[in-house]
Amino acid sequence: MSRFRQAAANSGWVFAGRASERLIRIGVIIVLARMLGARGFGVYSFVFAYAEIFSVFTDAGVYAILVRELSKGETPPARLMGCAFFLKGALAALSWLAAFLFAGFYLPGGETRWTAIVAISILFVSFRVASFRSLFDAPFEASLEMGVPIRWGAASEALSAALVVYAVWSRWPLPAIVGVQAAALLPGAVWMGRLSFRKIRPDFRFDYALSKRLLSMALPMGVAQLCLIAYTSSDIFMLRWLGADVSVGLYAAAYKLTGSLGIIPGAMTATLLPLLARVKGAGDMNRAAEIYRGAVSLAVAAGLPFVVGGLFLSAEVISFLYGAGYQGSVPVLRVLAGGVVFHFVLYILTTSAVSIGRERWFTLYALLLAGLNLAGNATLIPRFGAVGAAWATFITEGALAAVSCAVLRRELGFPDFSAGIRAFLAALAAGAVLGWLPAPLAVRLAGGGVLYMILIHWGRGLSPEGHSAVSAILSLGSRSASAKKQ
Repeated sequence: MSRFRQAAANSGWVFAGRASERLIRIGVIIVLARMLGARGFGVYSFVFAYAEIFSVFTDAGVYAILVRELSKGETPPARLMGCAFFLKGALAALSWLAAFLFAGFYLPGGETRWTAIVAISILFVSFRVASFRSLFDAPFEASLEMGVPIRWGAASEALSAALVVYAVWSRWPLPAIVGVQAAALLPGAVWMGRLSFRKIRPDFRFDYALSKRLLSMALPMGVAQLCLIAYTSSDIFMLRWLGADVSVGLYAAAYKLTGSLGIIPGAMTATLLPLLARVKGAGDMNRAAEIYRGAVSLAVAAGLPFVVGGLFLSAEVISFLYGAGYQGSVPVLRVLAGGVVFHFVLYILTTSAVSIGRERWFTLYALLLAGLNLAGNATLIPRFGAVGAAWATFITEGALAAVSCAVLRRELGFPDFSAGIRAFLAALAAGAVLGWLPAPLAVRLAGGGVLYMILIHWGRGLSPEGHSAVSAILSLGSRSASAKKQ
């Protein structure tokens, strides 16, 4: 299999697995939101936002640098994995201790504090956020073989979901529900460690020079990740500070839906990072620019249907999923849906920056993202509440997407803006049909999706590089089907 086809297969595995995980999580979120009510769901969302802040310190940028260095092949893999094991182990232990102490001294007592203390166990076992366990994915991501960790992640998510639903229906207290959710991830984490060691057995002899080099390269990434977590969590923290748990619940109900769409650009970046790093290492910047343009074009085309669909269908989606008690989430979802395309493109832009060695720009970008969003929240939340938080996210991501495109133009050039405009027109046309068609929601979604894909193909809504990537994926799928028949 060629390297490009292997990359296409890798992205396919990541997308399929992440989609399965997200569907499971959305199901759990719906059950929790309905059973706990807006206040209880607000507490649940708050404690996981709290745990995710400390999860950044378990990684400090080590994982992305590790994948990049493994992909380049300039340092023995066993030495890289051994150093990363020590670094992430120490960081995870210190992060857990800090989170535990902070919860004990500063969080309000009772349900919120105890739930937060239980939630921080994900710093070691999570398949979702940066954790010690994520170290075991690095050998597979660097070799474009993400099918292995994806399968175990989906299985762990299914087990966790089943136990959480049982706990909710049994009326367990919230700390117990969160504890079950985290504990169910432990078997998968242990097994992934075993598989990772079979692929690359770490050299545990301490290498001070290599550890120092890894940490020095990772620190800008770590600062950036901290800013990104501050960015994603500041909405919830400020809403809780200025409002109440109910406001947090209404905002989180919409945010978790649009946030779940990150599986789409996430599938692309799981392949983009090692692929661009390898091409950049070989000095072929023309090829790197082609890959970059194709990835941006795919991200834009994939995000636009959610923009248009969210604008037309937010009220129906919220009513169907959460019930009448969450109507306050409708305007929030409309605004967040409008910014999905910015969110998708930012995945590609930031990963491209790291892949070509511009991690310091990534750090500056993250600082700007957190700062702009914090200023926007401080300005808009007091007046507009949850809707103001959504507008702060929209404005911040749109501004940073434009700035990031400008920054990367020197090495990778500009994306194909004309293809993006044609994709936008195709999405508008499909959205008009979606809003006019007198049919059930599922039928309109399916019909609008099919029409959009036809219009994208007919109207050249993908750049030539993006079209080549899709052709490779479709060709790979048709070959797999033929092989099975034989």
